[in-house]
Amino acid sequence: MKKLVALAAAFSALAFGTTANAADLPARMPVKAAPMVAPAFSWTGFYLGAQIGWSHIRDTQDLSSPSFAWSVSDTADGFLGGVHGGYNLQISQFVLGVEADFEGNTTNHTFLVGGPFSVDTAATEKLRWQGSLRGRLGIAFDRVLVYGTGGWAFGEFEDSYVTPGSIFAESVSSTRNGWTAGGGVEFAFWTNLTARAEYRYTDWGSHTNNLNVFLAPPGTSVDHVTQHAVRVGLSYKFF
Repeated sequence: MKKLVALAAAFSALAFGTTANAADLPARMPVKAAPMVAPAFSWTGFYLGAQIGWSHIRDTQDLSSPSFAWSVSDTADGFLGGVHGGYNLQISQFVLGVEADFEGNTTNHTFLVGGPFSVDTAATEKLRWQGSLRGRLGIAFDRVLVYGTGGWAFGEFEDSYVTPGSIFAESVSSTRNGWTAGGGVEFAFWTNLTARAEYRYTDWGSHTNNLNVFLAPPGTSVDHVTQHAVRVGLSYKFF
């Protein structure tokens, strides 16, 4: 009997000591959750936007008739503004895209063409509207996109000619095709809003106007226009 009592007392002491030792251990530190990492911005998707800008053109005209031939060149500045839309596909750091735009244009100028009639004989060149369909290739640095762009350009021009006193006057309108190329930088300042700045050069090629009234006998004007343009714009990106 005494042995049983002693054995029970020993087990009680052992259990109490184990509990006390466990209580003396330091409290376990709570496990912190891993910080949330925002996903990298993606340029993939459709977008629509608007832009405004400044336009500078150089107009060179070679006028000729069976009796006369001469050349004249001048420059003009104006404003442009319109809309654009397109699609981007991001592959790793590279961004491939296609974009179209359409703009109104205030660029027009009147300059003296002189020639066989009078030094006061004038011509007026107007660029009424323009558009383009282009490819885009860029490199993305997260929310910053540096890109180049180029493609087809089209627009409507009006050429008017008048002699002193408006004795002879003639106006010719034409839709012309050319090419355009340039580059820019775009920044995504919000989840689906981006801002851009872009420069483009456009060569409208050479266009021949038949002049039946202004030139006597009837002749032609071969008109070559080049353009520098700077634009800023905002785009809304769809997901």
